[in-house]
Amino acid sequence: MILVLGLLFILYLLLVTALVVGWNNALKSEVPSDVFQEPFLSVIIPIRNEGKVIAELLKDICNQSYKNFEVILVDDHSKDDTAEVVVSFTLQDDRFKLLNSLGEGKKVALTQGINMSKGEIIITTDGDCRVNKHWLSSIARFFQSGNIKMVFGGVKIEGDNFFSKIQSHEFLSLIGTAAATWSLGLPTMCNGANLAFRKSVFIEVGGYAGNFHIPSGDDEFLMRKIFKRYSQGIVFANTSETVVTTSSISSTRQLIYQRIRWAGKWKYNTSVLNVMLAIFVFCFQSAVILLPLAMIAGWIDPALGIGLFAAKIFIELIFLKNVSTFLQVPWNWTAFALLQFVYPMYVVLVGLIANFSSFEWKGRKLNSLTVSILKK
Repeated sequence: MILVLGLLFILYLLLVTALVVGWNNALKSEVPSDVFQEPFLSVIIPIRNEGKVIAELLKDICNQSYKNFEVILVDDHSKDDTAEVVVSFTLQDDRFKLLNSLGEGKKVALTQGINMSKGEIIITTDGDCRVNKHWLSSIARFFQSGNIKMVFGGVKIEGDNFFSKIQSHEFLSLIGTAAATWSLGLPTMCNGANLAFRKSVFIEVGGYAGNFHIPSGDDEFLMRKIFKRYSQGIVFANTSETVVTTSSISSTRQLIYQRIRWAGKWKYNTSVLNVMLAIFVFCFQSAVILLPLAMIAGWIDPALGIGLFAAKIFIELIFLKNVSTFLQVPWNWTAFALLQFVYPMYVVLVGLIANFSSFEWKGRKLNSLTVSILKK
């Protein structure tokens, strides 16, 4: 027992140390200059039941410093007033267009919007997001070189209550890992709320073909396809102007549902690295749960157990603090401390039920095997 626990902790400490190095390197990567010819951009936004928040995002896009763009919103059968809110913008600004989805699911909506787009650069985000006024101009800078095929940016979670702060701090690890692993030459993930790619490359790699049956992963699976063909063609947008803000989940139940939806894609991943990483994280978080039990049972010396746990906290603090500084997420010590005890149980729980449990997302009953169906 002591050997297994010790090995898992040592490997984890080495992993997070590598992420710290990778993150720092990602921030040091060269940022393109401001001099460029402005390509026409197509912003694609799949929406479903976003009536309460979509107007704020559209106002942000209206106020962009970059002007050469169109916005295509694809309504995935909303049950609220989402369409009415969007129509009011299309009547005021002809750069905004609303389409009704021809099928169900985010990938179908995205594909439809991309097929109807005119831009050479596609940028995707979500209906509950907020963006900086220089968001489009900052992303466009990274496409000055024709060698760049995809750009992914940072995303942060905001909210007024403590539950939002917990989500915000948990999410730091995902964004940090995405940028760090990319910097280390092994990109593992990105976020569709802040993603850009060349339309020609999307068509070249077959878009989301082969992944329509998976409820999530539109961003990650597309990154995998592009990386396979253009290993040097993906970059992280390492400027503060490119960071997108998204809303926190309002209830624990919906948060679990969201994470189940995310976790359900791992078994379809063709990347051996990603699968091994997911399995290792599950095993390590299980070890964290077992650590106090092992100390009580006398299987491991209490001083050693406390030392391993303290080392874990220390290296995670360095990593997450660096990411929070870049994303401009206010640091909350209470949220960080609470996550040290809650997060392991949460990861194990979600990992166990992701492949079996059904869940509800935006008013639609789903499970990990739910398909996105394009209606004939």
